[in-house]
Amino acid sequence: MDGNKAAIRLTLDDGTDLSDKVNPRLISLTLTEKRGEEADSLEITLHNHDGQLAPPRKGAMLQLAMGWEKGTDVTVGMVAKGRFKVDEVERSGPPDIVSIRARAADLAGSYRERRRKIWKDTTLGAILTEIAGRNSLNPRIHPDLASKPIEAIEQSAKSDMAFVRDLGRRYDAVATPKGGALVFMPIGATTTAGGASLPSSAITKAKGWAWRFAATARDEYDGAQAQYRDLDGGKNQTVTAGGGKRKKLRRVYANKADAEAAAQGEASKRKRGAYTFEYDLAYGDPALIPNARVTLSGWDSEIDGISWLVDEATHSLDGSGGLKTSIKLESR
Repeated sequence: MDGNKAAIRLTLDDGTDLSDKVNPRLISLTLTEKRGEEADSLEITLHNHDGQLAPPRKGAMLQLAMGWEKGTDVTVGMVAKGRFKVDEVERSGPPDIVSIRARAADLAGSYRERRRKIWKDTTLGAILTEIAGRNSLNPRIHPDLASKPIEAIEQSAKSDMAFVRDLGRRYDAVATPKGGALVFMPIGATTTAGGASLPSSAITKAKGWAWRFAATARDEYDGAQAQYRDLDGGKNQTVTAGGGKRKKLRRVYANKADAEAAAQGEASKRKRGAYTFEYDLAYGDPALIPNARVTLSGWDSEIDGISWLVDEATHSLDGSGGLKTSIKLESR
């Protein structure tokens, strides 16, 4: 890694820049970003040989950017990675070190409070916009989902966090607060909610080290079917999505639109993830994020011919200025 040097920029919410204090003491930093429901996690380990380090307190809000400071084989520049709330500060020795553990900081207390609400004759976008507003988040709802009609839906003693997750499962969507926004977008979408193109990366076998490819165990289903109650006819009706080998959803939905959304979401999940791929890149790329599309080349016709999505990305930086990225992919 001669000539390539990575660094981080760490600031408090009040704008205080901690970078000059942190970078010279850095032993390691690991950031794990996941597409699913778990919050992104951050762990930083620092030297404290002189006892002069005053670590941030539990509950402090940190903003992180990371990337390559210089180099000829890498993309130079810092990538903003969001806000994190310090969960734990640990001191140990010898040698004296400080370990800081934090999680994505957008889950405010109000987002976890149980609520009761019934929505009628509205859209998915309107519901999510209301939820975002009362939690001081900017709504970023993908246009492919924002206009989905909702005849009636109940948030029955569930927190906004649990309710949004339920909606994400129903519509097979990324559904999470991130970077001060409530993000809701189809898994595998090519654009953001604002219409900007999502990053797509081409990765060759020569770019990394260890890799692992697997055909995952799958059941026989390639589609789904769901039922809804037809109030006019007084009986249940069935809707289908995907292939002919359909998984039957147990729940009976209140209306046709809800049943169709649930069937389509389940069918999309069944199609996705037949293969998984894990790869350790030699030179880290913090621009690789969950839900980004990836193409692989240099392996064989089967692996190279699959369309991939990033499911998880782990970025690790050490005190010598080295940056590595490990990714977990799934077929789409």
